[in-house]
Amino acid sequence: MKKAIVMLSLFALWACKDTEQKPVEKPTEAVEQIKVEEAEAPVTKTIVEKEEKKVIDLLLPMYYDKDFHEEEVKQMNDSWLALLVEGGQFKVQRIKYEILEMKNECTESDAIGVFPLDEELEPLFFFSDTKAILKGKKESLAILKTPLWPDELQTYVFKGKTYVLRAEGKQVDSYIYTDDLEVEKTYKKFDNYKLYVSVDGSREQLVLDIPSFNDTFVQLLFVGDLDGDGNLDFIFDTSEHYEQKQMEVYLSKGAKHILYLAGMSSVDFSC
Repeated sequence: MKKAIVMLSLFALWACKDTEQKPVEKPTEAVEQIKVEEAEAPVTKTIVEKEEKKVIDLLLPMYYDKDFHEEEVKQMNDSWLALLVEGGQFKVQRIKYEILEMKNECTESDAIGVFPLDEELEPLFFFSDTKAILKGKKESLAILKTPLWPDELQTYVFKGKTYVLRAEGKQVDSYIYTDDLEVEKTYKKFDNYKLYVSVDGSREQLVLDIPSFNDTFVQLLFVGDLDGDGNLDFIFDTSEHYEQKQMEVYLSKGAKHILYLAGMSSVDFSC
């Protein structure tokens, strides 16, 4: 009997020991790992200098002051070509012309200029035939917007290449005016104006650098292929004063970078 009681006691002790609760392990708390990325330095595009290489003489169909430009105007001869605009299409050809003289009543000085004999023709300019720009129709793109204000990028895609025009400058004034069509517009006056061009996101090239304007601004007159190399060329009106007309032609064929100033002409008609 005692033996049985002892056996039962041992069995109960063993059972209690076996069912003793094990310490509960707390689940490991998930620690959120935050990856701190270093801020990337802003990408600064390389800017290359403006290139100038005069290969063509230009004459605008306007009167020049004879005292200063007679020799320049009388360079015009039958070998010169004209860049014509007809219904939005640009083409280069020889046209009949005449050299006219007149008295500038405002300045009381003599003036001289070259004009087409056919008054229906609208030459953007005349230029010397140096093979830089050949005769024929020219591929061109529609101009997106003009004037070329700072902080308003213009993008042109031509033959698989993307060209971006970017302007900058310091705005010093602005006002509302009404144009010839009675449309209200805003004129912005900028100093230290600069215009850059880049191709396919590559380095930018300085094209225009104009210190100031007087009631004028840069106008884009032509975007297309003038020299036949499959790359874009540009023509700008870069008049800095409202009593001045200035035009600049930029070509791509033979440029060290993207464009070079191939020719320009300026007429001052102030009183």
